[in-house]
Amino acid sequence: MKIELDSNTINSNFGGSKAQREKSFSQIFKAALESVNTYQKDYESVLYRQLFSEDVDLHDVVIAGEKARLSLELALQIRNKAMEAYQEIMRMQI
Repeated sequence: MKIELDSNTINSNFGGSKAQREKSFSQIFKAALESVNTYQKDYESVLYRQLFSEDVDLHDVVIAGEKARLSLELALQIRNKAMEAYQEIMRMQI
């Protein structure tokens, strides 16, 4: 029994061409890192405003800090899982 794979069928089933998938993954990854950066900057801004007696409540500072911490922790866990997957692939024998 011979199985023939049509690359056009495979590409259409999995979101288009390889270049389109890579582009979308890089865009998703970049957007995620930008959101981590945004949360960090928001926290820094709220913290400085609260320190210099502007009208910012302490709970707003704590919430911004937790958002920044959780987003960074998530990014680190994703990086760790990606590294584990890469190392597992490199250990595979052909």
